[in-house]
Amino acid sequence: MHLALLARYLDGDLWEARLCAAVPEDPLPVDEFNALSALSGCTAAYDAAVVALDGPDGLTAVRELRQRAPLLPILWIADEMEYAVFAFRYRVTAFLLRDASTAALRSAINTMRRESA
Repeated sequence: MHLALLARYLDGDLWEARLCAAVPEDPLPVDEFNALSALSGCTAAYDAAVVALDGPDGLTAVRELRQRAPLLPILWIADEMEYAVFAFRYRVTAFLLRDASTAALRSAINTMRRESA
């Protein structure tokens, strides 16, 4: 599964490492983007997307990704539980808070794999 990771510049490596550590038996190719505009036009190249942006930035990214790629599995990692309502509204595959455990990340990745198959 090839992932597009949308995160702030300094957070990208952290999230890539956490995602890869969640499934060490099956390496994940991850391409990092720090702006949604950089990802535009190439969403078809990915099996799933991970949005690791807080607050309104995460909401905007999820909304625009869903408009561009209605069937793309999305994992949204947010800073506040209040965004779970929006995750449901935009049919996000999995929603986690920043302090999610490795087991929760593994479960979310496995869910996205099933959806992208």
